[in-house]
Amino acid sequence: MPAKLVEILYEGDEKHRCMNGRSVKIGSKACVQDLEKRIADAVTTRDACDLRSDARLHYNGLLKILRRKMRQALKVSSHG
Repeated sequence: MPAKLVEILYEGDEKHRCMNGRSVKIGSKACVQDLEKRIADAVTTRDACDLRSDARLHYNGLLKILRRKMRQALKVSSHG
């Protein structure tokens, strides 16, 4: 099985898939920076949506997940 596919299959709570496709440890500098970029992008896109639209609800849900993952990453990095 190709290494990249194996990484995807075994990605769990301890790994984060960056936008460039790399798999990094939760709490690593690369992970936190990637999450910051994703959150900033999602906020910008969400803020451009009409209030009470399906798109805005979608981005609010996405932001909830990204912020939860950021809290997890920061917690791990402060203990490591």
